[in-house]
Amino acid sequence: MVNRNRVTIAILAKDLGLGKATVSLALRDDPRIRKQTRERVQQHADKRGYTTNPKRGYTTNPMVAHVMSQLRSAKVSDYRATVALINVAPREDAIRSNLAFRAMADGFRKRAAELSYGVDDLWIGDEIFGNPERLKKVFHTRKIEGMAFVGMTERAHLPDSVQAVLSRSVFVGLGVRLTQPLVHCCANNHYSTSLLATQKLLANGFSRVGLVKSLASDRALDGRISMAFRRGLEDAGWREENARAMIWRFQANDAVGFLKWCEEAKPEVILTMHAEVAGWLKSAPGGTRKIALAHLDWNPGLEGWAGMNQRNDKVGSFGAEMLTAHLARRDLGLPEAVKTMLVESEWVEGKSLQPDQFLA
Repeated sequence: MVNRNRVTIAILAKDLGLGKATVSLALRDDPRIRKQTRERVQQHADKRGYTTNPKRGYTTNPMVAHVMSQLRSAKVSDYRATVALINVAPREDAIRSNLAFRAMADGFRKRAAELSYGVDDLWIGDEIFGNPERLKKVFHTRKIEGMAFVGMTERAHLPDSVQAVLSRSVFVGLGVRLTQPLVHCCANNHYSTSLLATQKLLANGFSRVGLVKSLASDRALDGRISMAFRRGLEDAGWREENARAMIWRFQANDAVGFLKWCEEAKPEVILTMHAEVAGWLKSAPGGTRKIALAHLDWNPGLEGWAGMNQRNDKVGSFGAEMLTAHLARRDLGLPEAVKTMLVESEWVEGKSLQPDQFLA
């Protein structure tokens, strides 16, 4: 009988938000994986009861030989090349803790593997990104010619050191359009997502729709969320200044400011990417708790929420296809013409549109 509690490399990779190849190398203390990542993987493996490095005095998991054999032998003859998935968030754990980033990364790794490409996980805070010559050497040693960037938040540009490998690589941004350098990108159609969500709520009988979105994240998306929201209201007959008044710029821990805006704007439903506003409404006076909610970046972990599923897994998957297609054609260096692939969202029904139940 199969022991379903047995920890595997795939489980460790999912826990840590890394690729299986990265975890495998880290468990073997391979120097190609930076020291901090190796230690983090090994510590987590200890915690989960799965370790593979006899030098550290570990007890080898009985499935190691079988799993490692499959990893090494699977489609060996079809292997094409190695690509890098680079986390450009300020914190290394962002890919694991941010569900949108994690879905993009998982989708990218899965599709790259299906296309017979290996994936190396890197973090922009690694010291190699501060040394152009060392970065060139690392990429040359690992035979990395393709790079995908994930985790972009407030900035859409890369460190100067990356310029060192521009002429010999293919770049693709995931989730947010890179502007420095300007390269190919695969992202959700955020304008369409916001517009369709606004139209959906208006069609469902909500006459006063509000938007709660941080200024920083809206700017990272070139204002597409707020512009589409305002267009949705204006198409429904709202005056421009009145539509603008239905937007509150989210600030963490400012529940007082949020509730004051609710009293002034009187939204019947709020579109947001900030799930914490549900808690603010729950602690508000009875009348305010009657505001419905919809999430602009819905995921299965948002229990009870209605909203737009941005299909971040497909953003990663299509990004892998875009990257590998350019690699196969040897389109190295900055592109003469940059293209952006947009992934459409899907509406998901949920109890959050019924505040008497959701916020009770």
